[in-house]
Amino acid sequence: MFSFRNTSQFNTTLQCLFAASLTFMLVGRSWTQVRGGVDSKVAEPIIMSVLSKANVSGSLEYWGRCGKIMRFWDYPQIRVPEGDAETAVETLRKIFADDPYMQVTQEENGTIRMVETDVPRDLPDLSISHISFDGGARGTTRPDGTLKIEPWVLDDPNDALAFILSADDVRAFMKDRDIGPPYGLNPAHPSWPGSPRISGNLENVTLSQALDHVLKTFPGLWVYENCPSEKRKRVVSFRFYTNSVAWAARVKQQ
Repeated sequence: MFSFRNTSQFNTTLQCLFAASLTFMLVGRSWTQVRGGVDSKVAEPIIMSVLSKANVSGSLEYWGRCGKIMRFWDYPQIRVPEGDAETAVETLRKIFADDPYMQVTQEENGTIRMVETDVPRDLPDLSISHISFDGGARGTTRPDGTLKIEPWVLDDPNDALAFILSADDVRAFMKDRDIGPPYGLNPAHPSWPGSPRISGNLENVTLSQALDHVLKTFPGLWVYENCPSEKRKRVVSFRFYTNSVAWAARVKQQ
């Protein structure tokens, strides 16, 4: 309980409290403004060209804006790397040098982790009892207008991602924690003859382990982006990118 000797002391204290509240509000607002904001068309080729050249896979976890500022997802602050005599880890550390939260490490199996230290771990660490990459059917329209039903062929990592995010444990957790958007089974990529395919089941794995499992078939990068939301506790975006020599060409075009 506060006690004051006179009105002047009360007013002084009130002014201090107001100033502290205003400072907190401005810091919070500044924090949301400086996180993310880099166009995906700029960031993706730079990051993926490093992984592709080193022939390694990785993961990227960070706070962004999830399309609130621009149409598509965004990335943390980055720099264009100079020179190419360094390791992939050293190059990526320089790329993210302007992001004080980002840590870049490499595991014994070669996987590179790019993780902001304050990213919520609830979803990546979520335990999933069962994931199946088999079953289901896809409908396509023939030239004559009739519908052709065929089995889902998971030859795209983002289709495999749809199966992971459709797991009952994931959907229930996101609903309980008010994390959006609601995810469900929605593979939408066409099948490509000769592409690698993923099938089978996973039992009792974490969400991040399931994403790593997909990288074994489709080497590249999985992304976990967290964003503030006015309607939910927060929103998240998951996505995959595969390694390719074409990424380097896109960097040179910038």
